[in-house]
Amino acid sequence: MLITKDVSKIVPLLAARSGTVIAYPTETFYGLGSAITDHEGIERIIRIKGRDAAKGMIVLAVDLASAREIAEIGGSQESLIKHFWPGPLSAVLPARPEIHSLLAPQGKVALRVSPHPMALALTRIAGPITSTSANPSGMQPARTPREVAAWNLDIDAILDGGETPGGMPSTLVDLTVWPPKLLREGVIPFSSILKDL
Repeated sequence: MLITKDVSKIVPLLAARSGTVIAYPTETFYGLGSAITDHEGIERIIRIKGRDAAKGMIVLAVDLASAREIAEIGGSQESLIKHFWPGPLSAVLPARPEIHSLLAPQGKVALRVSPHPMALALTRIAGPITSTSANPSGMQPARTPREVAAWNLDIDAILDGGETPGGMPSTLVDLTVWPPKLLREGVIPFSSILKDL
């Protein structure tokens, strides 16, 4: 397995072979990523984690324009998102029809723009990638490359960004309804999100 601090060595792996899965740092924990067009990679992540496929998976985009290619974003949703992106707000939005059903159960997809420089660089070069914590389901998320490796996950590479902050995960909010609905409490208090409406 490749372990590197160089984003430019990770990107070719994602592009070269379908089914490729990597671990990379975010503003909270390490995530597992594959290209969102790589159906084999998405299915492999579900197997690696032992995850319920019906739960869906967060997608990291590089910016709002990239997010628009994945989801339909209205004016009220955009105003809210702009206030918190890049940052630990994962927004559930109506998915565009071409998005894989494993990423968009019930036609909804969760999107985030990470402020972590390596995650941003990765999505800027490789395009949108999946983001689910680098650990077997129900276990403690990894904060370091060593912790990722200790899980002995069936992945191809680790992008080494050192230790991540950990703490709470991103706040997950359903923006397909208005006012927004809290799905998972996280770094950003839901009360702060409601204040920005």
